[in-house]
Amino acid sequence: MKKLDGLDLFTDILKTPGVAGYEDSIREKIRGLIAEQADDPENIREDNIGNLIYEMGNTEAEPKVALVAHMDEIGLVVSNIDDDGYIRIKKIGGVLDPLLSGRHVKIHTKEGSVNGVIGHKPPHLTTDKDKDDETTPWTKTYVDVGADSAEEVKDMGIDVPDPITFDKKLRRLNDHVVSGRALDNRVGCYALFEVMKNFISKNAPANVSPSFIWSVQEEIGLRGAKVVANTMDPDYVIALDTYSTSDMPGVEQFYKPIMFGEGPVLRMVDSRAISSPKMVDHFKDVAEKMEIPYQYGVTGGTTDGMALQESGCLAVAIGIPVRYSHTTVECGDWRDIKGLIELVTEGVRELPV
Repeated sequence: MKKLDGLDLFTDILKTPGVAGYEDSIREKIRGLIAEQADDPENIREDNIGNLIYEMGNTEAEPKVALVAHMDEIGLVVSNIDDDGYIRIKKIGGVLDPLLSGRHVKIHTKEGSVNGVIGHKPPHLTTDKDKDDETTPWTKTYVDVGADSAEEVKDMGIDVPDPITFDKKLRRLNDHVVSGRALDNRVGCYALFEVMKNFISKNAPANVSPSFIWSVQEEIGLRGAKVVANTMDPDYVIALDTYSTSDMPGVEQFYKPIMFGEGPVLRMVDSRAISSPKMVDHFKDVAEKMEIPYQYGVTGGTTDGMALQESGCLAVAIGIPVRYSHTTVECGDWRDIKGLIELVTEGVRELPV
């Protein structure tokens, strides 16, 4: 397969853990990447909830543009340790019960990560009653770390409520499609960093004051973005995220399918937000002017853009189509990721609208 420019960095970002509410590792990874590029690293800051914010150039300039991508991922936490050494869990974010069983996981402790597995009863030991209910609910799910007692588990450094991630490996399906856990939203994190690099290498746009925000706790209610909405006052907001496409078997096409390789997606309407028409028109015009392939559509879920839009700014969410969202095999097209970076870079340069 041909080499994809930027894939190694993206893989590094993807593999760094950051369950919602426990974003320390991914935040420090991104902070280090920004510091390597920025001429003014003193403008990198972390707010009280944990959002990572880099304000570029003249922070007093108008208008202000906030570019935001959430760095948290769905996952689990340790909720209890049974006497026999099995670990109970609680879900963080939209984790589907059928996807829990038969997974390798990592428990992230203060002393480092510990390998574990979530098993499933083998067919040799099942009964007819078991076959009627093959999905084990999270309340009856256990993590096995090879221990025989609660004391042994605690000796391994594991305690309540240590975060747990599904073991992650990025795979190539063909020359363009990549697959792995947490494309939602390490795609946005990577794209936001690349947009920032574009502004550093080619000078920040003179007509706007950009802030780059890697937010926390999006997966449990847009909590980081809500703090930004209360503490910053942007005129424009661009949320970089993924877009759950219905382009897959078994999904009714009541949403327009968004296709791989045909460009980033303007998220017109979702479950909680409607992108500002002026912003949508602006990015359409820029895409057509720059000959950047793009798509637009309606989907479910929502993004940080909704929370920030409520502060009174013009907002748009832009993402790449992803299949199998919130599974361990999320798929996206590298050409769309590159298109997202280009569209956001040129779209901000052409502001205000």
